[in-house]
Order: sequence, then structure tokens, then C-alpha cells
Amino acid sequence: MRKYLIFCISVLGTLGIAGSTATAQIDTVTKATIDQDFVNNVISLNRFEIALASQAMERSSSQDIKQFAQKIVTAHTRTMDELEQAAAAKKLVLPDAIAENQADILKSMGELSGADFDSAFKDVMVKSHQDAIALFELGSGESGIHDPELRTWAGEQIPALKSHLEIAKGLQPTAPESVAEALSVL
Repeated sequence: MRKYLIFCISVLGTLGIAGSTATAQIDTVTKATIDQDFVNNVISLNRFEIALASQAMERSSSQDIKQFAQKIVTAHTRTMDELEQAAAAKKLVLPDAIAENQADILKSMGELSGADFDSAFKDVMVKSHQDAIALFELGSGESGIHDPELRTWAGEQIPALKSHLEIAKGLQPTAPESVAEALSVL
């Protein structure tokens, strides 16, 4: 449990920094690079969530988390395909990897198991979807993405992201074995 708490503090701090850094960067770039920055951030975030959900399908002890993880993989793979096609048509470059902080989170998640993994997965998915919603709302706004088709597409993604956030918030990670055993005695 201690390992989980330390993990949560570091992850939430890292994601919070990444979200505010992305917003600050978008505020200071020129119109010519806003579309590219948006694509970079969205591709990285989608790859991260797909990788994290794939870990959950293998490592989670909760059937609800596994089902949600499958939903994330399916939905975010579709989003990636749509964005990759749009980016290629607009001659935008697709990034090769996820952000370093996201890779660090995936590595840390790989060290967790059982209830600790499930709780961390829920927390990371909630924070990641909050960041994604902020990114898509910013991108789809009047001073966001320059390309009107890409801006419209970004706005169309927000309801699904909000739905994923609500599901993530409602996830019930499995209780630690000691707590589950104590409850079974009652």
C-alpha cells in the first residue's frame, strides 16, 4: 500500500505538470505550429492510454477494470486511426513515441499488482482523461487548432472523453486481500 501511495503522488504530480506545460506551450506557439502541437499531444496521450489499458487487461484483478480497459483500447485505437489519417492528409508529422513522463508512469505501473495496480490504474485514467478533455476543449476552441476540420473533429471527441472520465471515476478497484478477508469474516 505504501508503494501505491508513493506512486500516486508521483504520477498525479507528473500528469499535472504535463497538463499545465502543454497548456502553457500552446499559449506561446504561433498559429503555424498549433495544429502540429495538438497532434503530437493527442497521439502521445492516446498511445499512453492504450498501453496503460493493455497493462490493465493483463494485470488487473477486477473484471470491471478489464472491461473498461478493453473499451479504452478499442475507442482510443479508433481515435488514433482517425487522427493519423487526418494528420497525413494535412501533411502533419506523427510523433514516434509517447512523452517521457508517460513512459515513466507505464514503467511504474508495471511494478504494481493486485489492488495497488487497480487503484493506480483508476487514478491515472481519471487524471489522464481530465487532461485530455482540457486539451480537446482548448484545441476545439476559437483560439485553438487553426485547421477548421481538425478543430471540428477535436470538438466531436469531447463527449466520448467525458464518458470515459465518468466511467473511470466510478471504477471500484479490488480491495486488498487483507481487507477482503476481514470483510468476509463479517
